[in-house]
Amino acid sequence: MTFLLKQAPDLTAVFAASDELAIGAISAAYQFGKKVPEDLSIIGYDNLSIAEMSIPPLTSVAQPLNDMGEKAASMVFEMIESNKLAPSCIFPHKIIERKSVRSLE
Repeated sequence: MTFLLKQAPDLTAVFAASDELAIGAISAAYQFGKKVPEDLSIIGYDNLSIAEMSIPPLTSVAQPLNDMGEKAASMVFEMIESNKLAPSCIFPHKIIERKSVRSLE
């Protein structure tokens, strides 16, 4: 994030690959004197419990991790038994809005 802010000082938004990376981005923004979300909107991925505890609380994409793990295990056993690839599946997700993304209204 430090490199990114040096390369693109006018950056207005970041979508991080995980909540941990997003919280690191909030920290780097603070070190660069940028206010989240006023100057820089940041969103994470996974909706971990730490997302609610960051300052500001992190907006994050939630996904059903337990269901995904169960389905993955089931698919592996199915592939072993049938010796065929299991069909892919899609799980629902949702954005949990907190305070790290600026409203455009």
